[in-house]
Amino acid sequence: MWYRLSKGISWLILCLVLPVKADLLEAYTDETNPLAGKVWDTQERRFIEIEVLLQQATDGSWLLLGETHDNTDHHNLQTDIISYLASNQKLANVAFEMAHSEQQVLLDEASRGEIELTPDALNWQQGWPWEWYEGPVSAAIKNAKRVVAADLTRDQKMQAYQNDELEIPASADYREFMLDLLFDSHCAKMPRSQLGNMLRVQYSRDRSMTDSLIANTSQSGINLLIAGSVHTRKDLGLPYWQPDLPSKTILLVAANDSTNPDDYYPPSYTNAPVAEYILFTPRFDYQGGCD
Repeated sequence: MWYRLSKGISWLILCLVLPVKADLLEAYTDETNPLAGKVWDTQERRFIEIEVLLQQATDGSWLLLGETHDNTDHHNLQTDIISYLASNQKLANVAFEMAHSEQQVLLDEASRGEIELTPDALNWQQGWPWEWYEGPVSAAIKNAKRVVAADLTRDQKMQAYQNDELEIPASADYREFMLDLLFDSHCAKMPRSQLGNMLRVQYSRDRSMTDSLIANTSQSGINLLIAGSVHTRKDLGLPYWQPDLPSKTILLVAANDSTNPDDYYPPSYTNAPVAEYILFTPRFDYQGGCD
């Protein structure tokens, strides 16, 4: 009798103490493509469980979550990852590309419960629709040690755009690749004479985010950056400018037609890694806005 009782108590204690393993990606499967809801390790060339990836991440490091901005699956998944790390006592700071430095005091006040968690109270920028980011921002405010506003202000971006003397310490291959990428991302309609200005803004934003991450690295858990995929890429974004930043990149990518993970690996100007992981989400019909 005592044995059965003590055995039952032991199992109860284990259930209370050990974190429950939840399938984080179950909601992101798609019957039209078996890749959806899986994580591809680009260097080991194998799939890895997201829970294993998160549990193995080193305290004091950054996971850079590279999103497609208008894909709501990506925002829901960011919210789930924040909540998962928090429930496992692994969450440190969360930084957002979508918040600029002048919003930092407001994010701090929201974290302390001094102001309401609303777009008006946070002076949230209309260019980043609140309905997209309410989930991850709310989860971060609730659980993170600090929520970091990582981007430049509008005035600072304009200063970078107009600063013809700003040197970009990048290789010629990088510059050529990025200029083509910027041209295509603006529907091939922006005059190429303005692309150099846009590249200065991109570089300045990357440097601002990098500096924010360095200044806000917590050693007591896993730090997260939520940003567009280009900012998180190892060949183009923050890790390019700061190679010693303790970080790993997870690109969030919709699994559309192909079932071969290699087909989703982004093209680059170099053979160096673009990202450590690709996390596949359900099919998404991207509306680029180009005619």
